[in-house]
Amino acid sequence: MRQRALPVDGVALICALGACARLGDTNLVPQMHVGVVKLGFSGHTKVCNAVMDGYVKCGLVGEARRVFEEIEEPSVVSWTVVLEGVVKWEGNQKEKDTVFDCGFGFGLNNVTLCSVLSACSQSGDLSVGRWVHCYAVKAVGWDLGVMVGTSLVDMYAKCGRIMTALMVFRHMPRRNVVAWNAMLSGLAMHGMGKLVVDMFGCMVEEVKPDAVTFMALLSACSHSGLVEQGWQYFHDLQSVYGVRPEIEHYACTVDLLGRAGRLEEAEVLVRKMPIPPNEVVLGSLLGASYAHGKLRLGEKIMRELIQMDPLNTEYHILLSNMYALCGKVDQANSLRKVLKNRGIRKVPGMSSIYVDGQLHKFIAGDKSHPRTADIYMKLDDIICKLRLAGYVPNTNCQVLFGCSNGDDCMEALEEAEQVLFTHSEKLALCFGLMSTTPGSSLCIFKNLRICQDCHSAIKIASGIYKREIVVRDRYRFHSFKHGSCSCSDYW
Repeated sequence: MRQRALPVDGVALICALGACARLGDTNLVPQMHVGVVKLGFSGHTKVCNAVMDGYVKCGLVGEARRVFEEIEEPSVVSWTVVLEGVVKWEGNQKEKDTVFDCGFGFGLNNVTLCSVLSACSQSGDLSVGRWVHCYAVKAVGWDLGVMVGTSLVDMYAKCGRIMTALMVFRHMPRRNVVAWNAMLSGLAMHGMGKLVVDMFGCMVEEVKPDAVTFMALLSACSHSGLVEQGWQYFHDLQSVYGVRPEIEHYACTVDLLGRAGRLEEAEVLVRKMPIPPNEVVLGSLLGASYAHGKLRLGEKIMRELIQMDPLNTEYHILLSNMYALCGKVDQANSLRKVLKNRGIRKVPGMSSIYVDGQLHKFIAGDKSHPRTADIYMKLDDIICKLRLAGYVPNTNCQVLFGCSNGDDCMEALEEAEQVLFTHSEKLALCFGLMSTTPGSSLCIFKNLRICQDCHSAIKIASGIYKREIVVRDRYRFHSFKHGSCSCSDYW
């Protein structure tokens, strides 16, 4: 537009800034900001909001705050953007309190409250979520309305406080289908399938269930091993409840059957779908093939998935692990070498934990934390105690390179065990145990599915240290207590 000497208005700048924000490019957003100033739009509130949003998406909260402070008359949207930034990134509690005091003094509406609570849900920041709840009650009273009430249910559920979410839900004077869906989805994530089934019976007496309701219901049955109930719900979708099955319902049902080992039925369902299966559907079938050691089916599904997305590392790694489990080390090595030669890297595992209102992030093998030396000393101590309690590192899926003789294999095995010991979940657990009072609960957030080894280790650790340890992975919650997990090792 500029090369053709076309006039650039606020709408064009907002669109361009939105694109920069989605890319999350820390170089593009500052360049666009310079352009905003040069073109004379630094006093345009909506454009400045877009600049702030770009900075927030890139994690540059300080720059977003500076833009905010220069806005003469900040709008509700301006406050929402800066509040989301403070919630999402690593500002300390004092900074958060100051911003919230100013924000609520300005008079935030329901949209802003829900937006901030959504940011808390995504980041897992329970402390800020509680502050929002307290401020909202102080400002409005106990009847916060359906919109804010639903956001609170979702926030507490996603921050690992499912019983608090249930309490908020039960005290809501009015509940629509969205509120019910938030509650059922939260319970499903926590593996409370039987309660979801019971509550669904109450729901149909109050509101009409929709497509989202059945995704929560099928997911709950899948994660809790309620195969027959879930299979019946799927068959009743259209005939009883008038809901047309969507591809997400098929994915949930394939997952339901696959987890239970009913792979033939799952594959038949996939092949009979009235719509072509997508990556989620086939990915569920691949995961089930891996879980039950069905290598031939896994290879077949893998070929279909590669055609859809050849750069997705998860499928390649899963099949490589299947080869390793079946003793086909050469095939496992070959597949991983293909990934390496193509420059395709596995998405690194990342775990985070809040301690005293501060977010601490760890990646596998991380040594960037200021207390790294203490963390690794604690890790050695924990591994020692875990071994004494019966923990055996699960290296089944680890590909051992260069095993030509017994000594080489022993060295490779030790290296594989060391990799397992420094998974991000374990590092976050170490930091949590050494930084919080004995007996207090811990909540860890993981960007990927928790591995079998970490699941086993944390389960034992919960008994040794007499703590409740909650892990929210990519798919669900695991609540570890007294040496057992809420998922009953079914995830």
